[in-house]
Amino acid sequence: MSIINQTRQPIYRDDQEVDPLYNPIYGATRALVGFTQGLFKHLPSGRYRWSSDPNQTEIMISDLMPITSEMLSFRPAVLTMTGQVSFGNTAQASLQDINPKTGHKVYRDILSSTVTFNCISRNGIEASRIAWFIAHHVKSLRVFLQRNGPFLRIGHDVMILGEQPAGLIVQDAADGGAINVPVAVPFALAHKWEVREPSYEHDTTHVNLTTIGVGDSRTTNSYQITNEVN
Repeated sequence: MSIINQTRQPIYRDDQEVDPLYNPIYGATRALVGFTQGLFKHLPSGRYRWSSDPNQTEIMISDLMPITSEMLSFRPAVLTMTGQVSFGNTAQASLQDINPKTGHKVYRDILSSTVTFNCISRNGIEASRIAWFIAHHVKSLRVFLQRNGPFLRIGHDVMILGEQPAGLIVQDAADGGAINVPVAVPFALAHKWEVREPSYEHDTTHVNLTTIGVGDSRTTNSYQITNEVN
């Protein structure tokens, strides 16, 4: 049974590569959720003002799905969904660097994906109003998102889709007529990873050398070689 070592130092501290389970796409999604919550947090009371208090917020903004139709009886919702992810293959084999001392290889590539903001309400006009507010500010503040988030490109190809049934997003949507107006936001971000050379991952090499002399005499010598490469 393998156990993840939580005390091991990260390979790239600045790039948040803290462990093998780090998902840069999820990090980008959470950044967009926080950005959207901040937009609605500064709206006046009675105008879809968001609050971290579930009893005070006037709109639900999350990446957790699905929700129930009962939740929409009190407030509209904005739920994010991440689409497919593709590697850009921007360089030959995506190779950036090889450490001559260790043989470790560092790779870098560009990841492209799309986050969809599902703006859900029992009223189509209300859902469309919320969708426009999000799309407009992602487009207007794309430079802010690029400077403060993990994005290389975002806010250039924002799309507001037409009204559609909430479908799988609302568990019991068939009874309440929930309306969804999706906003698709494509983005790209840089991703870096390292592949370590296994032959340099050990600390000590033990060598047993047997010499066969005249008359089949055998002499065995043992050597210990310490890996001094850091």
